[in-house]
Amino acid sequence: MSAKSADEILGAEHDWLGCDAGGQVALFSTAGGGYAPDEFLRDTAAHAKAIEAILARRATTAVRFAPELAPQYVNTWRLVAERGLYAFDADFSAGPYRLVAAPVVAAGFDELPTAAVAVLRSVTFRQLRFADLTAVPGQALRQGR
Repeated sequence: MSAKSADEILGAEHDWLGCDAGGQVALFSTAGGGYAPDEFLRDTAAHAKAIEAILARRATTAVRFAPELAPQYVNTWRLVAERGLYAFDADFSAGPYRLVAAPVVAAGFDELPTAAVAVLRSVTFRQLRFADLTAVPGQALRQGR
């Protein structure tokens, strides 16, 4: 396990996974200031391994939209959307997470690698449906489990 505190991740980009009420999955990028749930902070390495396992799979769908990045950057948001996940990005000033990439066909968590399913069991937001959202305030994530 690799536990971290919220202060330890402040100012650095960290990605974590969450599941919504319908079993769909999203990648959340903190941008150095976004809310990070305690379940992620307790084992950041498990989330990193889960994301690696998802990215190691082949693309399964087209992307409805994703930002274009300069060629020298890996577009993780596009890559996860091509594998059926939504992607939300926060900002450094702790603003809400904003939807930055979306799949044409969303994957349910039961379609994901075992490493991803393991972390998603503890990070489920029962009041959210990612397909209906363009932004997610940190408060909604704090209250949602």
